[in-house]
Amino acid sequence: MNGTIAASAVKYVLGASEDPERLARETGLSDHELPSRVPADAVDELWTRAARLNGDPDFGLTLGRAYQPGTFGLLDFLFLSSDTLAGAFGAAVRNVGVLSTGGSYGWSEHDGLVTLSRSLPTQNRHAVTFLLGWQLALVRVAAGKPITPVHVGLAMPAPHRHSDLAEAYGSPAVDFGRPANSLTFRRSELEIPLVGADPVTAAMLRRRAAQLLPAEESWRDRVRAYQAQHLGDLEAAARHFAISPRRLQELLKREGTSWRRELEAVRGDLAVEMLGDGSLPTAVIARRLGYSDERAFRRAFRRTYGRSPQQHRGGA
Repeated sequence: MNGTIAASAVKYVLGASEDPERLARETGLSDHELPSRVPADAVDELWTRAARLNGDPDFGLTLGRAYQPGTFGLLDFLFLSSDTLAGAFGAAVRNVGVLSTGGSYGWSEHDGLVTLSRSLPTQNRHAVTFLLGWQLALVRVAAGKPITPVHVGLAMPAPHRHSDLAEAYGSPAVDFGRPANSLTFRRSELEIPLVGADPVTAAMLRRRAAQLLPAEESWRDRVRAYQAQHLGDLEAAARHFAISPRRLQELLKREGTSWRRELEAVRGDLAVEMLGDGSLPTAVIARRLGYSDERAFRRAFRRTYGRSPQQHRGGA
C-alpha cells in the first residue's frame, strides 16, 4: 500500500482509543517516537485495531461525527480561512500532502452540481467514513450553517446497515463500492462566503504549506496520468485539479512543455497500443482518441513516429 500519513493524524487516532498505550504497543506506533510520516499500511492496521479495542464497529464514523475543526492544524486552517467553499476545497486539493500522500483528489462539475472526490491508499472502512465526516465538519463550521451534500459516495463495500451513515452525512443518497470517496454539493452552495475568511492569514498559511509539502509528481506527470484516463480538454483537466486553465498552462510551461504537447504524446502511446490490436480499424482508433477524423489521426501519428498508422501496424 503506497502513501504516508502525517504524525498528527496518527496521534489523533491513538488519542481517541480507550487504551492508547495498549494500542501503541500493538501497532508499534508510540506517540512519543513517531516519525513525521507513517506508512499508510501501518495506519490501516491502526484503524482496525483501534476499532476492535474500543468495541466500536463504527469507530471511524464516530470520530468523524465528533471531529473538531482545527485539530489537524495547517490543512484545517487553510480550509477555514478561504473566501468560499469552492476556494476552501481548492486549498484542500492543492495542500492535502501536508496531511497524507497517496491516492488523489478530483473535482468535477455537471448540471449545477460539484463533486469533490478523494481516493485513499486504503479501503479501510474506518478511514473512509472518518474522511468524509472530517470534510463535512470543516464545511459546516466554515459556512457557519448546515450544508447537506446531495450525494455521498464511499469506496468501500456496503455494510449490513448504513442508516447511521446517512444520518451522519445528512444525505439519504449514499452509495457504496464507488471508485473514490466523494461529496456532491450544489454549485451555488460552494459560493457562500465563509465566516472565517481571512485572505492575509490564508496567504501566510499557503506559504507555510508550500514549505512542508513532500516532494511529489511533476505537473507533467499528473497531466499525463489524467489524459491517459480521460483525454479531456484543458478546461475539464483544470477543474479536476481545482485550478484555472491558465494556471495549469503556466505550470506546464515552467516544466518545458504544454497541454497540447502532452496530449499528443499520450495519444501517440495509446495509438500504438490500439494498433497492436489488429481488429481495430484506424477510423475507430481515431474516434476513441478524440481526433476530428481519420485523416487528422494519420497526420498526428506521422508527426510523432515518422510513419503512418498502417505502416506501423505492418511493421514497416
